[in-house]
Amino acid sequence: MAPATLQPSTTNMSASSEPGKIDLADQKEIEAIWKEVNAKVLELAGGDPKKAQRTLSIDDVLNYIDHVQKVDEAKAEKYGAFKNIVSQTLQCIGVVGGIVTEGVATVFAPAGTCYNALTFVIQAWQGYEGTFENLAELLEKCVEFFERLQSYQGRMDAKLTRLASQNLRLFVEICDRTIKLRKKHTRFLRFTKQLFLCDDGVQDLLSMMEKLNSKEALLVSAQTYRLVSDSAGDIKLILDAQKELKREDEGKRWRRSIAKALGFPGTALDNDGEPVPAWQRALDTRLNSLVEGTGDWWRTDDTFFYWATAQYPEESVFILSGTGGTGKTSMMANTIRSIRRLRSEAPSSRVAAAFYFADGDKRKPDDEDESGCLERVSRTLLWQLATSYEAMTKSVASVVERAAPFEGALNLWDQLFFNNKELQNSNTTFYLFIDTFDPELMPLLQRYQEVPDRAKVRIFLTGRPELVATYLGQASGVSFAEVPITKRNQRDVEKYIVSQMDNMPMLRDTGRQGISKWRQKIMVGLRDKCAGDYFKLNTSLAALAKVDLIEDIEEVLADAGKPRTDQIKAELHRLNTTRTIKEIREINEIILWVEHGRRYFSVEMMDAILSVKHRRPSFTLRGDQQPPSLQRQTSSALTQSSEAEESAALTTISLLPLAEKLRDKYPIFSVTDSGVVDWRNSEIKGQIPMREGQQDTTFHVEASARSRGIQESEISIIRHFLSKVCPEDLYDRFQFEDFFNEKLGARLKEYIHLDPDNADIRIALTSLVILTDKDLRNRDTLRQYAMYWLLEHLQAVDLSTADRKLKGQVGPLLVRLFTEECGIDSLFWCFDINVSAKTWEQTEAFYLREARNEWVYSTAGVREVARWFSDSSVTKNITGEVGENFVTAVKTPGANLHVAVLSKAATRMAAHLFIEIEFLKRQFQTTTRFLRGYLTRLEGKDMPDDPATYREIGWEDYEKWEFNALPTNELEEIETWAFTELPESKSTPARESLWEIHGALQAFQLCDNEEEKKEISQKRAAEALELNPQNWHACHFISSRPTTSKEEGVELLKRAKNAVDDIRAENKAWMDDSANRALLARITLDLGNKLWELGDYPTAARTHRESLGYEYVHFSAYAKVLHRYQEREQWDEFIAFMGTLNEKREVWDAYFDELVNEFIIDLVDEDSDMLANAADITNRWDVIVGFFTIAIDIGSKLQAYELLFLLREGFARTLELTSGNVDEKNIVSIRIAALESIRAHPSDTLPQARINAMTDSLAQTYLDEAFRPNTSDEKRQALGVTMSALLPDVSDGMDAWDNIVTICCIIRYDFKRNTKSETAKLWIQRVVRAGLELLSDLDEENDSYAYWLLSRLFATIEDEENHTITWAMRNAIQVQELAKWDEWVSTPIASPTKIKSFEEDSIATRLNLGFQRSDSSMSLFTKEREKPTSVNGNGVGKPARTVTAPEPAHKDEFQVKTPPTRIATDIVEAAPEDAPPKPTWFVACECCDGHWTVMDQPLFCCADCVGNVLDRRCYDLLMNDQINLRGFNCKKEHKFLEIPAWDGERFGDMPRGYLPLPGNKEKRWIALEEWKETLRRQYLQG
Repeated sequence: MAPATLQPSTTNMSASSEPGKIDLADQKEIEAIWKEVNAKVLELAGGDPKKAQRTLSIDDVLNYIDHVQKVDEAKAEKYGAFKNIVSQTLQCIGVVGGIVTEGVATVFAPAGTCYNALTFVIQAWQGYEGTFENLAELLEKCVEFFERLQSYQGRMDAKLTRLASQNLRLFVEICDRTIKLRKKHTRFLRFTKQLFLCDDGVQDLLSMMEKLNSKEALLVSAQTYRLVSDSAGDIKLILDAQKELKREDEGKRWRRSIAKALGFPGTALDNDGEPVPAWQRALDTRLNSLVEGTGDWWRTDDTFFYWATAQYPEESVFILSGTGGTGKTSMMANTIRSIRRLRSEAPSSRVAAAFYFADGDKRKPDDEDESGCLERVSRTLLWQLATSYEAMTKSVASVVERAAPFEGALNLWDQLFFNNKELQNSNTTFYLFIDTFDPELMPLLQRYQEVPDRAKVRIFLTGRPELVATYLGQASGVSFAEVPITKRNQRDVEKYIVSQMDNMPMLRDTGRQGISKWRQKIMVGLRDKCAGDYFKLNTSLAALAKVDLIEDIEEVLADAGKPRTDQIKAELHRLNTTRTIKEIREINEIILWVEHGRRYFSVEMMDAILSVKHRRPSFTLRGDQQPPSLQRQTSSALTQSSEAEESAALTTISLLPLAEKLRDKYPIFSVTDSGVVDWRNSEIKGQIPMREGQQDTTFHVEASARSRGIQESEISIIRHFLSKVCPEDLYDRFQFEDFFNEKLGARLKEYIHLDPDNADIRIALTSLVILTDKDLRNRDTLRQYAMYWLLEHLQAVDLSTADRKLKGQVGPLLVRLFTEECGIDSLFWCFDINVSAKTWEQTEAFYLREARNEWVYSTAGVREVARWFSDSSVTKNITGEVGENFVTAVKTPGANLHVAVLSKAATRMAAHLFIEIEFLKRQFQTTTRFLRGYLTRLEGKDMPDDPATYREIGWEDYEKWEFNALPTNELEEIETWAFTELPESKSTPARESLWEIHGALQAFQLCDNEEEKKEISQKRAAEALELNPQNWHACHFISSRPTTSKEEGVELLKRAKNAVDDIRAENKAWMDDSANRALLARITLDLGNKLWELGDYPTAARTHRESLGYEYVHFSAYAKVLHRYQEREQWDEFIAFMGTLNEKREVWDAYFDELVNEFIIDLVDEDSDMLANAADITNRWDVIVGFFTIAIDIGSKLQAYELLFLLREGFARTLELTSGNVDEKNIVSIRIAALESIRAHPSDTLPQARINAMTDSLAQTYLDEAFRPNTSDEKRQALGVTMSALLPDVSDGMDAWDNIVTICCIIRYDFKRNTKSETAKLWIQRVVRAGLELLSDLDEENDSYAYWLLSRLFATIEDEENHTITWAMRNAIQVQELAKWDEWVSTPIASPTKIKSFEEDSIATRLNLGFQRSDSSMSLFTKEREKPTSVNGNGVGKPARTVTAPEPAHKDEFQVKTPPTRIATDIVEAAPEDAPPKPTWFVACECCDGHWTVMDQPLFCCADCVGNVLDRRCYDLLMNDQINLRGFNCKKEHKFLEIPAWDGERFGDMPRGYLPLPGNKEKRWIALEEWKETLRRQYLQG
């Protein structure tokens, strides 16, 4: 794990410490603080103790404000706002005050003391105009600091308690200062804005509070504290993770800033704000499709080879030219792979390849990204260049941060790359690969010609000969080398033909007589006739695969040399004459979506789209619907119906997968490298006729078939002849009519065509069908496309040219969309209630937000409905009262279109909000967001009309519409309107009760005021229960409130459960309603929780298990139940619950996301051993293994690959944590399955760190197994091969830092076997080069990372000298950082104006003097520490691990003689802008978790564990076989390298730019540049 010196804390927290326990000295200090605070409050009370109420509460203060308000009714509104902020302040103070009293038995009440101080402020300023607005601003600033402290609640040690006390003391000082301002108040001050915030005294105190509570440090420390409390003492893992997280966050920040500067569209970014690597997927797909051995000819082509390998090539631009389909893209992929694998031939020590595939970045004309080719190519290449290695990433990020906005793509190239100092300093050759030359790239190529050292940056282009000649001629100023691909790739073509013949049954067996000769004949014939044209080649090979007669083979070979256009026309003719009417319609449907869909579609999505049309016989407007079919429907029957009747024959089901159908039956399409359906060749589209009308249909068909097809007149002749010579019964028996019909085929009415005039209306119709069909809308991908693109397709339709029949079908569907529950819910309601909140926000919530943007917030949607209804063809088929009224309302002049279009939708949302049994927060948010937008439009308030405005997350009013919480008054407005729309909703007490519980739960989940939320929700829930004592939802809610005692809660839940049991016993159908099942399950589960709290564990556990039997799943609640069992060590109940859960596996599928994200990760992440411990103690591993097996089966069925990875990761970790024999073989197989699955299906959201961690685990397992005593040489060699395969090829751009453990395992394997393999050598060079680059850039902050990286390598290869140097330098950096920190701490604090200082006897000044520093490093320059101190070490072990040795000696407490003058705490240091980073530990013992900020004792590094470190005590225990720790795999037989302790006397005066040389040598240090040159000679040369 990497070191990190940029941490906010140096506290040495022991895993065995008790958070709430505070020693006597600390308690006395804290009580002394509160004596001062109490004295100050007494002073504010005028010295009268009676005026300071010891029992003052929040309500007392708020009541006083109410009293002040009554005195001044005219300013009641202002008092209301002030009261809210006061309430919030008091609540925060109450929490922080509670923190103080958790561990200290103080006689003072911290919170109450501060309440008194604030009351005195209110009294002092009562009656002054504008005062309370200013005071509210001041309190808001204080609340900012207090809120950060609340995360420590319930988990407190002395240091945090002291920190809380200091904050409250500063608050009292601020109160004192504001009262003094009142005493010097003048008429001028009364009208001053920000009266208090402008005061220097108040600002000084706020500044001190800000320093004390540095926001970032507090948050990080709070998280660390929580993790430490929950992690079973494994401090090292937590802090390691924290350090790694810091580095990752820094890298993410760099990359996000670069991505933003490059202008990637939002749709191309992942959840971290980084671009999704579509270019890498395109390369991987292309590489996977290559035939082995192709592409090697570049080495024998002098021009090509010289461009790639020469140190100074004559031409640095290389063009591979050829017509489309000649293999240029495949050759480029082959070249990228070859360039990355350059060894000694490489022109520099490092090569970096950036590439752009046109196919991988295909954009629809209507795509939201309107960037041109130059912009898309530039951002793709620049991103890869910028992130090619860390030094370049940081260099580019620094340019982005300081540069002004960039002016176009060329300016980006100049500032980020061409003029980048890293480009000049780095010994790297950059290769830029661009597939498909576009004239837009000319400015970039011309600018490139001006780059001084073009040998460092080389460009590879593919292009058509005519474009190259036209745009890159001599006049262009671009110098280049060109190689026509068809002159050089003959061997590639031959290998490709042979590989295809190997897959043909008739040609596969070369042992059969004559087959070899035929293979040779076919290979030569196709090679010569196709001349390298892979389109012609594949056409011929596909035809060969369908024949087996020699005559047919000869015909295919004869046709192979025909021009491509002739082949395309012949293929289209063949499809028109041989495919059935249904298949031709399906082809046309695919053409429709390929050409006019708003994005490219995967095979699965296209299959779903095709199923829509065949699932619905026609675009019917009413009537029963057939169940959805699983596959598309086709038929061989001939029909002569018009298109309006086209569905009549679509009855049979095709079981052939679409991917195979595209390959075998519809060869004009293909699945691209990006996995989407597209034209097999772009020229095909140009040969397909346009459909301009029914009369033109016959013309086009006849034109396409005139030369070879059978005409109807010809059939008439044959029919006439047969009628004369053949008897009627014989004529019928031979089915001549069917034969004639088959020959005519679909040409009577159907043919393959383009129909651009009706394309968008057809897609809009399909979208409307999806949204108005209950079955179809349940298919997420279909519904999401329809929701997102419906409006755009409607807007794209030219109503004047669109088909009237199609327009007539749109009208009734639009009415249904906005008037029927199915349509309304499909567009505006949330259905995904079974996924985690995070997943929902990324999926369905995104589409719902866009629907609201277009149809509710903006006017775009409703205006489009009005445009359509202005066409009589659209409205003529709309019948019935509802439809006619809808049309009338929309067409009424001056009508509010939102009311006309959305009134029924709004009523439906109101019903969801107050009547339906739907209580999830996402459901409340969905409805209230809709209704708030609708009501704003209803009232005619000003809102932007353009939907694009609402898509801008940075828009200042974004949160106004897409809110997470609402003020109470706005919730009331929505409720008032809803009641007017649903007047019968309160007609009975039962209905009114249901309404009230809805209101209660809405307030509880949406109200933005905590105090009001509690008050309103509890009051309304009580009213609901009073109105209807059988409102079990209200009963359930009340039972879970903090104000309800445990006993009362149990009684309420028992009463509810008994009543529900009686209901379902009488009414068997009651449980058919999912809402009823959910209610019963929640009541039962919470009853179990309440019983558990009362200590009735057996009954509680039985009740918990009973709740699982009601087909309701809530995995996050189940995780909490299991945590309860763990806390009480009720392992039998734990296993029983898991066993019952396994029995209910049939209902898991829909909740798989929640199962992984909120159950598995909760129970297993952070190395929790809960599941393993339960299985070990009960000896019931079968239950735990069964659980994971069931879950993996479900995930595999759902193809949820990312979740499957997390699941398998948790499974392997659980098996690994057993206290018995570890099933290593099973663990390895699980991890292999996880890696193979995620690599086969790459994820854009799964953190790469998780994948790397699993790779590291496997590598360490393989390394350990390879050198066990009984391992055979054969197996050892196989393990080495397997280990090397864990990482891509050495030159594939792999980040050495993130993969250092696996890399070192590979190197260590080679080192121990002494095989000196090329792979190990290259990995060593990669790591050394990465370290030297970090040490050679201009950034000194990353030097510690470089030494950490190199130290891991040197330990692995047992380079003791350099290993010692790197560790000594890591210590030196720590010492230097500590010196900077202490120098800053010792500098006196000045006020912002540097005019006044605090008085010596003030509380704030004494606050500074009241701290003792827990560490210092100034003396480290002159002497060593004798024992691990709070600066240098901590020998406290982890409770989960046991060693057979006595406890370490009590550590000495180092104290500073002269107290510093800055505020400094043991948990958090003030961190204003001038503060240097405070160093923390940088090395820890793998066994006992002792850790050191500077090493004051020698440590031992294990080479076979690739970097694990032990202190002397643990090393001795290991040598004596006295360590028995779960998960500790280090062995005494391993090789250890000693790391000397830091020698302050020897190195204290080391000059800058030098490295320490530990040992007894006369030479104490070495120049950094000299050492770097030594490493280059030793590892990078030769």
